[in-house]
Amino acid sequence: MRYVFFIFLIILLLPGCFQGTSSHESEVSGFIKLDGEPLPEGTITFISADNTTHSAQGKIQDGEYVVTVPVGEKRVEIHASRWTGKPYQKYDIMETEQYLPAIYNENSQLKANVKPAENVKLDFELDSNAQKSGK
Repeated sequence: MRYVFFIFLIILLLPGCFQGTSSHESEVSGFIKLDGEPLPEGTITFISADNTTHSAQGKIQDGEYVVTVPVGEKRVEIHASRWTGKPYQKYDIMETEQYLPAIYNENSQLKANVKPAENVKLDFELDSNAQKSGK
């Protein structure tokens, strides 16, 4: 009886192991530059513009990222933080700060239309002075 349960469990779980991206998702990859240089590290988040799908987030490393994203119109947020050198309140950790302008994250004006495809390429050129200059 124990073996029957084990075989049933394998049959039940196995199909999920071989699924790629569905027709409702696309693998999105690209390159992110800040002032012409690769963004060293951070995160990129694709948020549904009409709240009909879940958000998708990926890690940025040396300017590159790869994320599986639901298709549709997205608002894109890019975050990057660095150590300030100051202690964080009374804890024995160092404080970090978001160093990208808010128009790339909290008040993001970045948009993307993710279409059903095997591989979608989306690059972003960021300007550290964008908030000041209105870009």
